[in-house]
Amino acid sequence: MACLIGFHAFPAAAAEPADCAALRALNIPNVEIRIAQLVEGSYTEDVSVGRPMRTYTNLPAFCRVYGFARPVPESKIGFEVWMPMKGWAGRLHMIGGGAYVSNISYEEMIPRLKDGEVAVGTDTGHSGTDLIFGWKHRDRIIDFGYRAVHESVVAAKAITAAFYGRPAKWNYFSGCSTGGYQGLSEAQRYPDDFDGIISCAPGNNRTNLTLAFLWNYLANHRPGDDSRQILSNDDLLFLNRKVVAACDKLDGVADGVIAYPPECRFDVATLACDDKAKSRTCLTREQIDAARKIYAGPKHARTGEQLYPGYPFGSEGVVPDMHATKPGWSGYWSETANPSEPSRADMFRYWVFNDPEWDWWSFDWADDVDAMHRRLAPIFDAVDPNLEPFATSGGKMIMVMGWLDPVGSPIEAINYYEQVEALGRGETVAERRADTQRFLRLYMVPGMGHSAEGPGATHFSSSTRDSVPPVSDAKHDVKAALYAWVENDEAPGTLIATRYVDDGTDHAPGTAPIAYQRPVCVYPERPVYRSGPTEAASSFACDSPPRE
Repeated sequence: MACLIGFHAFPAAAAEPADCAALRALNIPNVEIRIAQLVEGSYTEDVSVGRPMRTYTNLPAFCRVYGFARPVPESKIGFEVWMPMKGWAGRLHMIGGGAYVSNISYEEMIPRLKDGEVAVGTDTGHSGTDLIFGWKHRDRIIDFGYRAVHESVVAAKAITAAFYGRPAKWNYFSGCSTGGYQGLSEAQRYPDDFDGIISCAPGNNRTNLTLAFLWNYLANHRPGDDSRQILSNDDLLFLNRKVVAACDKLDGVADGVIAYPPECRFDVATLACDDKAKSRTCLTREQIDAARKIYAGPKHARTGEQLYPGYPFGSEGVVPDMHATKPGWSGYWSETANPSEPSRADMFRYWVFNDPEWDWWSFDWADDVDAMHRRLAPIFDAVDPNLEPFATSGGKMIMVMGWLDPVGSPIEAINYYEQVEALGRGETVAERRADTQRFLRLYMVPGMGHSAEGPGATHFSSSTRDSVPPVSDAKHDVKAALYAWVENDEAPGTLIATRYVDDGTDHAPGTAPIAYQRPVCVYPERPVYRSGPTEAASSFACDSPPRE
């Protein structure tokens, strides 16, 4: 059916894009288009983005559409659609968000545009970073939780079809952290929205992840004392160095990376010293207990249920240099701007307890956990392992998780994948795994922290942040691997990740000298050194870990 803009009808197979400005009059249910403008050469952010304005240059000409979706009266979901004026590849590619910020990442939209793709982003229905936006506004939490991505891509598809006279042939989504969560939420709630999804570092068990932040904060502070950490940042770096020294060579190579943390059997008690003789070469019993609590993760006080997995060896802290702006656990157990309160304290204040004076030291790890689950889990969690509707619609998904991620536990990504696999068709584990991997593959990346940074080979994605491969093909770039899977039915196998010299500092993205490369294996396999130069990925093989 032709799409109507005012009195103009665009034919089903227009040879040229329509008039960009005319899109202002496009009639889409529950959508208001505010801006439809031709952009050529450069683009300067609107003041509405809530940060210092930046100008982006060397851009191909594109039609920029900015509008709002209002599926319910309280909604105001902002979205952007950038459509290339020439050379459209037939793809629509939506990028995910980060944390709880409303800013749309133009840095991630621009590569999509330069590749001839329609780039889409959303502000998730609010402005700024403060979680107070959801206080007494449940629909705004729903918009952030799952509705904004869906409504934005529905609008983007209609705008794209109107502009080009035909719909996108393929629809993709990629994102890390909150973006990874959004990808899983889409596959579970709206299985027909996207043909292919990259879900990187997904904090999809979101209510329990927030409980883990609180658990880690309380574990590392004495009761009632918000002014001093038990384990300092320097203590975390010391602990990390000892763990890495003990477990680095488990994959056969000493490269400063624990390739497979579950094999690490480090005993933190070996670092103990007399509390009165504390030095830089040991930890007190109190510090060891704090570390053990974080490695163990939170449990429900009444039922004993594991609420969230603990964090693995190697994620404690890494040297804060150009590839680690946040040193492990300390970057996430408290608010960056206010280290004397737990991370996401406002979620408890405003979304759970409706109490601006809420005291985290009074938290009950039974009743308060139950209250949080009742109020937020149905909106906020993306943990449904039944992805069969997504698979039936032809969807393909690649999940990516760093083994050193100090935000979402890497074990949680494995837990979710294995829950999906348990629902696969077949009598044996191998049969269920094969059934699951026809549409879902998980990659656990050695030496990678949250989303990309970390001391290992972490560059293998041109569609998520802070990770640019030296070449974009289905072996080196997870985006290209997804495209080949969706468009040519070429399922991805082992990927190759790159570590640049000095992590690429002072070089254009993807052009720095290569320090070394490593295979990134399809889970449950992990890389093991066989023979040859240690800087070559071909010197390693992907093997299944030994059974416990």
